[in-house]
Amino acid sequence: MASSTHRPVLTYSNTEGSHSFPLNRHTVTIGRHADQDLVLADTFVSRRHAVIRETSAGYEIEDLDSSHGTYLNGTRIQSVVLRSGDVLQFGSPGAMKIRFHAFASNTEPFHLAIASDLLTTLGQISTRERTPAQEMGQLNFLLNAARKLNAGSATQDILHALLQISIQLTNVERGFAFLLDPDSGAAHHASLHLALGLSSTGEFLHEDSTISRSAIQQAVESSSKFTISDTWAAMQAAASDSILANSIRCIYCIPLRRRATGSEVPQLLGVLYLDSRASAGRLDTLDHELLDAISTEAANLLNNALLVENELKARKAAEELAIAARIHAGLMPANLPSIQYASLQARTIPCRDIGGDFYDAIPLPDSLGLVIADVSGKGVPASIVAATLQGIIHAQMLTGQPLAEIAALVNRFLTARSLEKYATLVLMKLYPDGLLEYINCGHIPPLHITATGAQPLPESNLVVGLIAEASYSSGQIRLAPNERILLSTDGIVEAENGVEEQFGDARFHSAAHLERIDAILHLVFEFQGSSPAQDDCTLLDVRYLG
Repeated sequence: MASSTHRPVLTYSNTEGSHSFPLNRHTVTIGRHADQDLVLADTFVSRRHAVIRETSAGYEIEDLDSSHGTYLNGTRIQSVVLRSGDVLQFGSPGAMKIRFHAFASNTEPFHLAIASDLLTTLGQISTRERTPAQEMGQLNFLLNAARKLNAGSATQDILHALLQISIQLTNVERGFAFLLDPDSGAAHHASLHLALGLSSTGEFLHEDSTISRSAIQQAVESSSKFTISDTWAAMQAAASDSILANSIRCIYCIPLRRRATGSEVPQLLGVLYLDSRASAGRLDTLDHELLDAISTEAANLLNNALLVENELKARKAAEELAIAARIHAGLMPANLPSIQYASLQARTIPCRDIGGDFYDAIPLPDSLGLVIADVSGKGVPASIVAATLQGIIHAQMLTGQPLAEIAALVNRFLTARSLEKYATLVLMKLYPDGLLEYINCGHIPPLHITATGAQPLPESNLVVGLIAEASYSSGQIRLAPNERILLSTDGIVEAENGVEEQFGDARFHSAAHLERIDAILHLVFEFQGSSPAQDDCTLLDVRYLG
């Protein structure tokens, strides 16, 4: 338990400056209402949002069933015991950061708690005696470092502070911060990108060929810092050809790793790279330890910032995908048209959140226009092309263009652009007397369903979007009352079960006698079992009533 003079403190920064809030009570309430101990004027913060209690296990934070949640180090929580350095956010993982510091004097500035943590780290790893002047110099430096690091609210702010502090400590000419690419593999295959470069005069730098990639690689692969204080003295030892060729005198290269807990393996976040061509390095043992401690603290802050940024990016991507899915679904008829001589059913199920299949049913002055299409690929790129094609075809149908000309127009549109997309599609016109004109552009043949069975319609053409000079021709049949046309995309026949067996044409033809497309889809999904769908599934059924 903390003494009355050394209690934990919450620290945060806003537009009014930096603030510290000592936890000088056994229970501290947090919320938007004026009666709370810590008042947060944010619309996403509930009136009585959370409480921090002093318990036998330490200081515990509990969310009071708030509307938008309490977040600890980027993760939503209900109740948890706090550790020194934890970052709290209320109402959103993108909200203002409030840091918890254990056992800080409530008369100290907020950054002194972090500086004390850093000094404790140095005291644990250093055995060399220091003079009072050295102690004071290091304390002043750590105060400045803590102030700069904790002022950062995002990765760029933290990296900028880290580079400024490191360059000041080492007296090098320049520093670079590299971050691990999100999809990078193991450490020895780590892919890094430059996040920020800074000169000793404060200028922003871009990566150039004089950076020692071998030093960075060695630091990453060995999981420890790589330093050469004087490359001229180490010509026959550690200095690589690139270091000597670029006249680099000293290098400090330190992996930035997230602090591990328990049996967890420390995760690589990036690399801090410092070098100078003007003079050799002059860091003593304590300076090296100080640089290590600052890098460790920066890596922990950086990890929290990256977690929040990644969560916000994922949330934004999910929101944008949901909007795209609603738009894509909205382009298809919300209610199929009511036609005196025909009844319609349709259903599309994307294998991802959004797909490249679409269907349409368009009442025309003399007939009913029908469309089913499947754009190559999946996801957002396919859906964008599908929405464009749907608009073109719909407009051309309304103007009364012949089916062959519509197909040729779509083909020219796709081949004239560098979309690297093609599509299979079926266009139809059903007339009141039962005449059905159709054109099939490389699509699964529609099924003509009669009392005696299901037969595929024979006419077929090339897909649209591959050959600019392709020509298209239509076929015709006449439907008798109660005969049906069933159109599908290949996600139906190519659906696979657990042993990679496809649903296939035979099962589809057999299922076609079912009068409800939901019953057909049920058979397909029952066949798939737990196997994930590999393609979008779309069905369009039209029954001629006569």
